[in-house]
Amino acid sequence: MRDRELEEDFPGLVDSLYEIKSPRDPTYNCIAFAVGDLTHWWYDTHVRGYYWPPGVPSADTIEGWIKVFSDHGYSETDDASLELEYEKVAIYATPDAPEHVARQKASGVWTSKMGKGCDIEHPTLAEVEGAIMGTVVKIMKRPCKHGKRVLE
Repeated sequence: MRDRELEEDFPGLVDSLYEIKSPRDPTYNCIAFAVGDLTHWWYDTHVRGYYWPPGVPSADTIEGWIKVFSDHGYSETDDASLELEYEKVAIYATPDAPEHVARQKASGVWTSKMGKGCDIEHPTLAEVEGAIMGTVVKIMKRPCKHGKRVLE
C-alpha cells in the first residue's frame, strides 16, 4: 500500500519498497517509538501526554537525543550496517535541530514513526532524508539483550 501524502513529504519513498506498518497515531512520536514507548509524545514541554526524561538536555538539541539513547544503553558509532549482535538507531537533523530517529530491525530494514502519522519500514536511511527530517547525523548502537538479534 502506498501513501501519496507521505510520498509528497518524503520524495525518497516514491521509488522505495517502503511498507506501512500501522495506522496513523498522534499518541507517540519517532523518539518514543524508537525506545519502545507507544503511550507518550517525547518532547520537553509541559503538555499533558508529553514526556521528556528528567536531567536530559533539551529535545531541541542533538545532545538531548544522544543522552536519551545513551540512557537506554546506546553508544555512538559510525557504522549503520546490520550487525546481528547490536540494535541500532539513526538520528536525523536539519541545521537547526534533531527531527527524527529510525530504528534498525533484525532483518536490516529501518523502521520509523512518521510524526503523527503511521509507522513505516524502509530499506535504507536515505528514503526519509530531506527538507523535513534533514540528514542522518548520528548512528548509535547497543548490544542485544540476548547477545544476538531475534527477527522482529
